[in-house]
Amino acid sequence: MKLSNKLFLTMMIIVVIAVVLTSVFTVNAVYRGYEESITNELLSTLRLIDSSDVDPSSLVYGSRRFTEIAPDGTVIYDSVADSSDMDNHQMRPEVQMALLNLVGQDVRESSTLLESMFYVAILSEEGNVLRLSESQDSLYAFILSSLPFLVVILALIIILSLIVSSQLSRRIVRPINEIDLDNPMDDDKLYEELSPLVRRIAEQKGAIEDQMRMLERDKNELSLIVKSMKDGLIIIRRNGEILMINDAAKTLMGKNTDEEFSTLIELGREDLFFSIIEKGSAEGRMKVEGRTVEVHAEEVEGVGSAILLFDVSDKSALEMKEREFIQNVSHELKTPLTSISGYSELIMRDQVDKDHIREFSSQIYSEAKRLYQLIEDIMAISRLDEDKSVSFSYLSVNSVAKDVLDSISNPIVRLKENASLDINGNSTLIFEAIYNLVDNAIKYNRDANPITVEIDSDSFAVIDNGIGLSPYDRERVFDRFYRVDKSRSRQTGGTGLGLSIVKSIAERHGAKIEISSTLGQGTTIRLTFPSK
Repeated sequence: MKLSNKLFLTMMIIVVIAVVLTSVFTVNAVYRGYEESITNELLSTLRLIDSSDVDPSSLVYGSRRFTEIAPDGTVIYDSVADSSDMDNHQMRPEVQMALLNLVGQDVRESSTLLESMFYVAILSEEGNVLRLSESQDSLYAFILSSLPFLVVILALIIILSLIVSSQLSRRIVRPINEIDLDNPMDDDKLYEELSPLVRRIAEQKGAIEDQMRMLERDKNELSLIVKSMKDGLIIIRRNGEILMINDAAKTLMGKNTDEEFSTLIELGREDLFFSIIEKGSAEGRMKVEGRTVEVHAEEVEGVGSAILLFDVSDKSALEMKEREFIQNVSHELKTPLTSISGYSELIMRDQVDKDHIREFSSQIYSEAKRLYQLIEDIMAISRLDEDKSVSFSYLSVNSVAKDVLDSISNPIVRLKENASLDINGNSTLIFEAIYNLVDNAIKYNRDANPITVEIDSDSFAVIDNGIGLSPYDRERVFDRFYRVDKSRSRQTGGTGLGLSIVKSIAERHGAKIEISSTLGQGTTIRLTFPSK
């Protein structure tokens, strides 16, 4: 209930009670005044009759009743009834009082007239009791005749009270409604009784404003953090309604960052999303437009779920490469070991004649050498992948290339120095890179065509006129264990790791590796180093 209404209602109740009490007291006062007036009037009339020489029986009394009573209570005369038929009146209260020479009066129902009467009696000079009475109906008639006027007065009072109460309640409430909540203590119209409350409100308002500023600051910081996250973040209610989503999450789900989404299902109808809505938490991976997205969802009590999205495409590809690497290593190791085990078992069981022992021993040696080379290459790859603390120093690639050619000592390989190439690198790794490129060119050469190691001011290249590469082979030639011609590799002892090692060495030195080749016309592989 409004305060103004409550004040108005309270004042009206007070006014009604006051009016009712006033009316009761007024009616009672009027009654008493009229009663006293009637008494005085009846008493004056009795005294006038007593002092007059006129016979009372000859007088006209109108609506009033006159009775003369002997001291023994016998009715001598009555203006209304036959006195001989009337009872003895000695025991009437007003008669007894009159016999005591007092003014006697009483109000009771008349046994003769059977109506309520007002009696006044005095003792006459002759010693008889003179009594005059009047019906109480005249008093009630007077009150009833005054009642319309009284009702009008009461109605006017109530109407006036309504107006005054309404205006007064509004006037009382207006200063409260007009309190300046921004600066409540500066209001000079403020009720003094409200000062403690307003002061407390002002203090709480200040505290709330401080908290709101802190919340706004935290919100802005959180928004900035979430917006700058590279990983996706989605917060949802239990029913899947999205409360917050950052741009990274939209991008990972293949959506435009300016798109709006109200539910998780609108973002993507993935099984993982349905599971999150159903259970509150889930984790797994899903494919979205060629990307592998890892999902972690945790239930947040009282809110819903927080979902983190990670782009693990590179990780997934790396895991696939690792699996392929392990499979290839197992396969490559199994092949020479199978040959060595088979030939050795035949020799051990004396199932080979002397003429074939040398041939089998040669095969065992060849496979063992191939196995050793494979292990060396695998170890080299592992060192490049794991060892990040390789020491670098300024070196001359020209000098390293000459060492490689001296080591290989093959007349078809020649060095072409267009310029001097000095880099900040590791001489052992550069030696291995040039060696592997030259060795690979020799293995896939044909008709003893010349192979050239060409050095320029910012790069070196190995150029051959061998079998060349198809476009498909050029895309995969640096993959581990990939071989263009497996039969030729087996004959020459290739492991399929040489060019992978070269690529890792180039990346370690920040060099760009390029390959140009035409099938049947040869291949050129060039490593270009960053400028000093």
